Amino acid sequence: MSALLIRGGRLFDPASGVDAVGDLLIRGEHIAAVGEVEARGDEEVIDAAGLLVAPGLMDIHVHLREPGQEQKETVATGTRAAAAGGFAAVACEPNTSPPRDTAERVEELLEIARREAVVRVLPKCAITVGQRGEELSDLAALRAAGAAAASDDGFAVADAALMREAMAAAKRAGMPLTVHVDGPEMVERDIGLAAEIDWQVHFSHVSLADEVELIARARQRGLRVSGEATAHHLALCRADAPEGDASFKMNPPLRSARDRGVLRVGLSAGVISVIASDHAPHSAEEKAQPYEEAPPGAIGLETTVGVVWTDLVHGERASPETIVRAMTAGPAEVLAVEAPALRAGARADVTALDPECEWTVEPERFESKARNCPFAGRKLKGRATVTIVGGRVAMREGRIVELGAAA
Repeated sequence: MSALLIRGGRLFDPASGVDAVGDLLIRGEHIAAVGEVEARGDEEVIDAAGLLVAPGLMDIHVHLREPGQEQKETVATGTRAAAAGGFAAVACEPNTSPPRDTAERVEELLEIARREAVVRVLPKCAITVGQRGEELSDLAALRAAGAAAASDDGFAVADAALMREAMAAAKRAGMPLTVHVDGPEMVERDIGLAAEIDWQVHFSHVSLADEVELIARARQRGLRVSGEATAHHLALCRADAPEGDASFKMNPPLRSARDRGVLRVGLSAGVISVIASDHAPHSAEEKAQPYEEAPPGAIGLETTVGVVWTDLVHGERASPETIVRAMTAGPAEVLAVEAPALRAGARADVTALDPECEWTVEPERFESKARNCPFAGRKLKGRATVTIVGGRVAMREGRIVELGAAA
């Protein structure tokens, strides 16, 4: 049985109340001991002095593009990018070609992931057939096939009756819903449906102050409602975007400085409980089109940690506890899966971060196939240095060091 000893790091798991310098022993796929560790001498040792050792980070809003758009990204390249960015698990959106709206397509993705992924892959499925908003997908069959959540990413389900039917079907199937945010009116509608059906709803890439306030009021009422913010909406506003630069074209678009400020406050208050990348790779040719014709979206798996640590932690806008919780326990709660944790017996998904590492964003050196990054050339402070997935070292010092499937 393989063994890893992470020596002398700041063990940091806010959800479990862990914050102390110590050691972490991993044997096989699980954490064997935390704190004062007695080594046997057969362990590979990772010196974590000066590092923050956290549960493995999770990103629940990622586009891997496979099948059908492999020129932009694949499961292999996207999960390498995830490992490079410190993520041990990613949930991928269903807007592939064709959309992931059948059990067979969920199973196909899981088989590709078993062969090629270097981090854990949790597939989302489409709420409606073809993501067209006309006919409900078979959510029970999709859940049974392994879908982690349902989303019509990029599209809100406009038909209120169909969305009510979707929420009821999701409840019967035990399927989390992560819905595309399309303005305060749709957020208010879906909060009302969540109250009526008594089921959970998670709002992806929240960006407007009014959306944050609606979610806050819903949570105060005890509704099972949660919100997510992307690193780019937390760090940037529309005043930061050079005119006509499609690298800054997003969906939702960058908002006002006031919206960004409310989003940051909502994160620190726990109203926004998840930070995600919304990693959306596109080819250079697509992004080089005139602004109006270029597709929206930016890559983010390899920059999210650095961006939020620089702008929020070092910028004194959010605490390390808030950030780590929003990238570990928060995402796990949305997906109703076991949260990564630093405790004996837990699955050994671990991320080590260097909060003082200064680096410059160079997209041409990324693991992702894509280069559409609004942070290119920016100097950041804070970076993941080790990613461990199920006891395997997937990334160390920026290099993918162990390939093979992540179950």
